[in-house]
Amino acid sequence: MKKILIGSFFILILSFLNGESQELRPYKLINADTLFINKINEEYITFLTGNVHFFYGETEFYSDKAEIFEKKKISKLIGNVEVYDDTLSLFSDQAEYFRIPDLLKLNGDVFVKEVHTDSTIRTFNAEFVDYDRKNSNIHTWKNVRVYDEKEDFRGFCGESFYYLEKNYGYLIKNPYCYVSGEDSLKISAQKIEYFKDYKKIVGSFDVDTYSQDFQVTSNFLLYFSEENKAIYLGNPILYSEFADAKAKEFQLFFDEENITKAILNDSCKISYKLEENGIKENWVTSDKMEIFFRDNKLNRCLAFDNIDSFYIQEKIDDKDYTENKVTGSNLVISFDLEDKVENIFLTNRVNGVYKFEKQ
Repeated sequence: MKKILIGSFFILILSFLNGESQELRPYKLINADTLFINKINEEYITFLTGNVHFFYGETEFYSDKAEIFEKKKISKLIGNVEVYDDTLSLFSDQAEYFRIPDLLKLNGDVFVKEVHTDSTIRTFNAEFVDYDRKNSNIHTWKNVRVYDEKEDFRGFCGESFYYLEKNYGYLIKNPYCYVSGEDSLKISAQKIEYFKDYKKIVGSFDVDTYSQDFQVTSNFLLYFSEENKAIYLGNPILYSEFADAKAKEFQLFFDEENITKAILNDSCKISYKLEENGIKENWVTSDKMEIFFRDNKLNRCLAFDNIDSFYIQEKIDDKDYTENKVTGSNLVISFDLEDKVENIFLTNRVNGVYKFEKQ
């Protein structure tokens, strides 16, 4: 068997001497336990098995087995595939490399790692990955997981695209992500885009944002990691246990995973309840609102301009029945540590109807 292999190898050497080396050796073989070369229909096919290691251009390949079609410039790799290309390392069960158009297709438990200049990494896991070297982009699909160490971003979806030179990518097919760790803010949407190393994240259509204590829905989201700020547009609504809020635009501010402040602009409304087992039948509308949080719980709500307020307190224990519907220019609602209303202050041009019942 060894004689046959050696003989085939010498045939290949003779072909090189006849001026065919450029066509027959577009790759550089470093190692293989076994090498066999066959010619089928004017195509030389090199079969490599055992500790395969070769270069194709500047890209380095390792595998258990490989088939190299030298005229077509196609390489097929099987078993423990490793590919190294500049800052990228790619691992899979199988792969095919097409020298023209410079495309690498991987499948079977694919893992891709990109190393940044600061030594932090970005990774992709998927069942299938296409790496387009010519255009510097990565396409992944089926059970996709995306991770960025620097921003601690974690994304999950059915399909993703990443453009290395632009530092831009997006997730589609039921995507969701955690913006700063597994226990942080969770965002889902029809499409999630990320820009400039995840410093800006955009969610489009059917946007849902979750945390342990609140949920926000909208049609559009902009999240800025450096400012810990999120902007919601398109009928945004905030839900929490004790209050719901809506407006034309939300701006939310965070400290790590905790919400600290919300600014509501245009057609604002907050509906709240007074007691833990109550209903959200009390409300305030205004042109602008600022809502402050403490440990992800309501602390204070400020409302400005064109205020309408409705308040009803049912008779319970030591509290009498109270109902009022008033208007004014400025309103402050403060909450205690259990999200219960402590005080309500309405100032400037106050008008309204007050009802009291006392027995």
